[in-house]
Amino acid sequence: MKRIFIYLIALIAVSSCSDVIELNLNNSDSRLVIDAVMQRNESGTTYTRIQLTRSAGFYDEDLVFVNDATITITDSEGTVTPIPFRADGVYDTSFPFIRINNPTDVSYTLSINDNGDIYTATEVLQQTVPLTEVEQETISGFGDDITEITAFFNDPPEEGNFYLFEYLDGENDEVDIGDDEFTNGNRSQTTFFLEELEAGTPTTITIEGIDQRCYNFYETLLQQSDGGGGGPFATQPAVVRGNIVNITNTDRFPFGYFRISEVFEIEYTVQ
Repeated sequence: MKRIFIYLIALIAVSSCSDVIELNLNNSDSRLVIDAVMQRNESGTTYTRIQLTRSAGFYDEDLVFVNDATITITDSEGTVTPIPFRADGVYDTSFPFIRINNPTDVSYTLSINDNGDIYTATEVLQQTVPLTEVEQETISGFGDDITEITAFFNDPPEEGNFYLFEYLDGENDEVDIGDDEFTNGNRSQTTFFLEELEAGTPTTITIEGIDQRCYNFYETLLQQSDGGGGGPFATQPAVVRGNIVNITNTDRFPFGYFRISEVFEIEYTVQ
């Protein structure tokens, strides 16, 4: 299992005892950053969420939200669903409905028009299995106690299953990925390590199905991570190519990924 990932463009810091030196960096052109997911929940409902931002210079601290794009999802039968803008670069809707029967027979194409540049990606639903139980342990002896939260699931007998996990509480948002290379068909798990986690804290742990390309994308980001916290698109992205292309200008590729996942969640209260 790999741990939390953080997007990075560059990190160059120079310091002395009393002076801070700000370097003149050669920043690249701003790129579109896309965090796009369609989720089919256990209840059978669908949630589609796309967040758009722009990459920025190293010393720019504020996120640049893209609030004027036009976004649609088109299924392989030709049904087009607009994805409306909500706020702060977020576009979301409960449609289109993702079918579960023969999921690979229906594909869904994301299309984003950003000031005349057209970005697209096509994916099919990746199914998964529910989480079955949660266990908790406390790790002591290294300063502050660490709470270990482990969620279990039963990996299907078919080989080549890939997973995206997320842990959420009021203060923490952490991500993990996994595959069944060494656990195929067996009881499997994902584990999160939390500091200063108080008893009584309500938490949610989710499991999502992803394919190998999506797994490789996140694994590459994890290898560049320093292990800090934050959500999947917490900071600026590294130059890691996802599955979204700019069909207007292929040289100006975006950062980010579009995935379609079946998702299950389990609620747990810290003991």
